[in-house]
Amino acid sequence: MMIPTLSPRKSLAAVAVLSLACLSAHAQVEITDPPAGHNFGKVPLNATFATQYFSVFNRSGAPLQLGSVISSGAALVTCAGIGCPVVAQGDFLIPAGSDGCSNAVLQPNQGCSTLVAFTPTAPGSRISQLIVQSRTGAALATYPLNGTGTSTPLDCVLDWAEKSFPQLLTTPTGTATVSPFHLRCYANGTMCLGADTAVPTFDQPSVYFYQTQPTPSVQRLGYLSTFAQAAQCQP
Repeated sequence: MMIPTLSPRKSLAAVAVLSLACLSAHAQVEITDPPAGHNFGKVPLNATFATQYFSVFNRSGAPLQLGSVISSGAALVTCAGIGCPVVAQGDFLIPAGSDGCSNAVLQPNQGCSTLVAFTPTAPGSRISQLIVQSRTGAALATYPLNGTGTSTPLDCVLDWAEKSFPQLLTTPTGTATVSPFHLRCYANGTMCLGADTAVPTFDQPSVYFYQTQPTPSVQRLGYLSTFAQAAQCQP
């Protein structure tokens, strides 16, 4: 029995058709809400109030069964400098009983919603991805998840300092933890304000000014509690 073979030209055509079919299948699922660019904003550490529903729609002409909807940062790549976002998929969770999309069967143009909660476990910019999977685990649709964890009273003090010295503290980066300090840098990283994150047993947290030019130096400005009182920040 002869097995028919495809010419190279026909083989390439077949691959192209299969590729288009795969792209078409992925385009059938769309996350329509919230609008592009949604950010959970600044949220205190371990707070649970920052939530958002994400709507998923079947844009194909046939019924479609979804797989799991998950938060994952496995495919994300970020920078390594001070203030760069941290991949933290565990900070973006789907609360129990709030997932209306995993394993759902959607009719054409039918949608479902899944709630995502942002609960930061560390200060600074945190990122992940919401991924709608097929039953085989392939990604059908993705949405970037962004939020910033804030520590009280330090981030309040840093915000107050920016407003008090706008000509000095320009173009701030995101806050970041560089043990044992939590800090925010300015002027392309040439200067930073920060405070202790690991509190010494013999003293209370202090605020520091770090400067990289002309030579690296660290200057203690005073107690964090003093700055918090001046800025009227809640302890």
